[in-house]
Amino acid sequence: LLARVTEQVEQQEATVSSSRAAAAAGGGSGGGGGGAVDDLMAHIYHAELNRVRFMLRAYYRTRLFKIEQHVVHVVKEEEVFARLSAREQEYATGYTNMVEEHFGSVLGQLPERYTSMLQQIEEDEGEFDMVPEPSLDKHVFCRVKEDRGDFIIDPDDPENTLDLVHNDIIMVRYRFIKALLEEDAVELI
Repeated sequence: LLARVTEQVEQQEATVSSSRAAAAAGGGSGGGGGGAVDDLMAHIYHAELNRVRFMLRAYYRTRLFKIEQHVVHVVKEEEVFARLSAREQEYATGYTNMVEEHFGSVLGQLPERYTSMLQQIEEDEGEFDMVPEPSLDKHVFCRVKEDRGDFIIDPDDPENTLDLVHNDIIMVRYRFIKALLEEDAVELI
């Protein structure tokens, strides 16, 4: 989706540039004001492009913030790491290395049993008990990609259902739609 939006922004930039060039070339010909309309339309397109670029940057900043917030979880869980783009994987790996290097200099001053940034208690097969994981109970917006009919939102409450119709946008807890997301029946927006 982002690749398509970025490609369309680039195409629109080329259109705006050629439109402005045409307006500038035709502006002195006294063509009855058509150049002014073209120039106005070019400004409107340019403003819209700036708005879309801003939204893309905000989206990327949010993605990077979430990666940084849960970087150890993202890198340790292969399934989560595989869902990242190649550039996001590179960023997460680099960020993890920088954090480990920084913490290594601080944790290196502590006694050996306290030097892990992943575990409070070192055990051979112990869980990573200090790794923050994203909350699955946060609400997310998603778009339904295929009709599913009545969907039980909460397994503990079978009476609580939602009719999932193609292109509907819903807000629901991530935990409840995680399986649908993995089946590619919904997409996060």
